[in-house]
Amino acid sequence: MRLANLDAVRRVGIFFFYDGDGVADETVTTLLDGVQPHFERTIVVVNGALDEASRAAFEARPGTELLQRENQGFDSWAYKTAIEHIGWDGIAEIDELVLYNFTILGPVASVDAMFADMDARDLDFWGLTVHHGAPFDPWGLLETPTLPEHLQSHWIAVRASMLQSAPFRRYWDELPPIPDYAHAVAKHEARFTHHFASFGFRWEPFVDTADLRQTTFYPLNSMPVELIRDRGCPIFKRKTLFAGIDSVIDEHATGNARELYRFLAASGRYDMGVLDRHLARSADQRDVFETMHEWRILAPAAASRPSTVALVEASEGWEQRVDAVRGADRIVLAGAPGTLAAIDAGAAADLDGVELVGVRAHPLEALADAEESLAVLALADGIPAELPGLDRDDRRADALESLGLPDRLADAAAAFDDAAVGALVSAPALQRGWFGELGHEADGATARLELAASRLAIRARSNAPVVPQAGAAIVRGAVAASLGARIRDAAAELPQLSVDEWGRLLALAVQDAGLRPQLSISARLAEQRLSIMQHQLRGLTGAVGRGVGESYTQLLGRIR
Repeated sequence: MRLANLDAVRRVGIFFFYDGDGVADETVTTLLDGVQPHFERTIVVVNGALDEASRAAFEARPGTELLQRENQGFDSWAYKTAIEHIGWDGIAEIDELVLYNFTILGPVASVDAMFADMDARDLDFWGLTVHHGAPFDPWGLLETPTLPEHLQSHWIAVRASMLQSAPFRRYWDELPPIPDYAHAVAKHEARFTHHFASFGFRWEPFVDTADLRQTTFYPLNSMPVELIRDRGCPIFKRKTLFAGIDSVIDEHATGNARELYRFLAASGRYDMGVLDRHLARSADQRDVFETMHEWRILAPAAASRPSTVALVEASEGWEQRVDAVRGADRIVLAGAPGTLAAIDAGAAADLDGVELVGVRAHPLEALADAEESLAVLALADGIPAELPGLDRDDRRADALESLGLPDRLADAAAAFDDAAVGALVSAPALQRGWFGELGHEADGATARLELAASRLAIRARSNAPVVPQAGAAIVRGAVAASLGARIRDAAAELPQLSVDEWGRLLALAVQDAGLRPQLSISARLAEQRLSIMQHQLRGLTGAVGRGVGESYTQLLGRIR
């Protein structure tokens, strides 16, 4: 149907929201601010928890009603709850009902232009974007043998011709239980379009991607910049930035997330501070790191750099670590007072220009005043003493070189021109026994680490945080100072932690500050690692056996 009165469309929005912490941050208010002027009424349905500040923010919005329910049924049962709240008599008075949710962020293009375009079309329902479907049933739950092309459920608008129909009412009355994500897609998102089209209802997406059917199943995820820049798509999928490389590795590209992030930053279409804080709070650090390819290959930078303070741990090998950070503006050697006294008595010649600071819990305490500087960390490396000396020395030297130490510190410091970067850590080693650590980064989570994080008020969590290698890292001063002060104040309450656990706390503190780590490597080491990685992958796939036309994820599934 065509909307009868374009100057007075009775349009109602149902916005579904979920957050694991119950926090509706600025990404939510930005989205609502962009679309709510087109609705005469908005119903926000929250599944699960909602903190008081977020509740107050929702309730303060004009024309907004808030419903809160148990975290069950995903988006479809949230929509069902709101439809029942409106009632079928109320539904009969609506020209267009828009069902949309928190999985999209924006606006990043004109919402006014989108509504003007779609208002002029003769349709019964419409959406923003489509998934092109697939020649198989991914879950074994569909009503059809293949995944049909369908409007994505992050935004579906339904007009009165369909709202007032018996099939529409029956759809919601008979909505099946939705126990998991697979059912959420199979029993609602992938079903909705095909189901109502079978009754003759007409539909179209706002963003036409018919020409991309042979290129990608999922254009909004794999080609977001083209959809925004060239096709007027007003939103992007938040998960694109942390979905993992696997989300596109079997399609046409793997650079979609980084391309999207850089486009948003360069075009000014979205507040990157809001986005960075949202990612740090709500997404897993490892997922963001890998999805956005947060590697930094050192390149010549301007000679000037921020003020730097180097923190050296007063433990075995401290002399070599002091030599490695001689380019810093200030060097602090920190450790237990007794250890420092012994060093001071026996190594005066090596302490030229080095401050000695006694600490109670960890050397990071000594950085409580480092807020205006970059903190260059040369801590205990955690390399097992029983390993051959050459192996230990090589790994330590590689970690330092990856961070521009000792003579390219300005090149590494240039990474912090990006306001979202909170730390640089070096690339993990692949030679000898270190290769076996890959994929097991989550194994270091312990109860005492959780206890320490709680006592230091570090709220961020990550399954496999990006931790410093061989005790070396460069950290934004504000992060180091905040963590150092908290360690100092809570020293008596902290459990004994391993080198790895302290590294994890540091990585989580970076995330807790709303920032992200990058993995740094020199060009020389990058050449080596790429060659090693290629050789290792060829060896693994050769051992497993050929799979003709097999994708990476299919190969991985076969191995598992």
